Amino acid sequence: MADLTALHPVLGHWRTSGQVLDEHGHVVVEISGSDTYTLLPGGTWIAHEVDVAMGDGHRALTHEVIGGEHPEGGWQMVAFDTASAPSTMRLTLEEPGLLLLHGVGVRSWFRTDHGTDQMCARWERQVEGAWTSWMDLTFDRLPTPEQ
Repeated sequence: MADLTALHPVLGHWRTSGQVLDEHGHVVVEISGSDTYTLLPGGTWIAHEVDVAMGDGHRALTHEVIGGEHPEGGWQMVAFDTASAPSTMRLTLEEPGLLLLHGVGVRSWFRTDHGTDQMCARWERQVEGAWTSWMDLTFDRLPTPEQ
């Protein structure tokens, strides 16, 4: 069983904002919405719900589970969205407060050490074999309904 303690800083409800970048680093789309991370019963998996608007017309809804040991180290990530099959990725703790999401042709450096009320992520994608900035995101903690 993989210990999720290092992921506890992400738990909660977050206002998500950011930008999608083109291959030259110019902003092409604004992102706004929310991300929610909830520890599931038993404490061995985290549910991640994404609801963001990308630009004026596209809404991205994703349901993801994070947990369990990945065969290459770290945690498994399985995401469900409009695709006909789920996507799978791997999440590793690179150092305290810095997570790295590994996917096919994409990766994300996710900082959880900006205090208890903010996180940020830098998404990169491979373009012709080189890693290129793709998205910059900021997450601001929202109060939970019982607060």
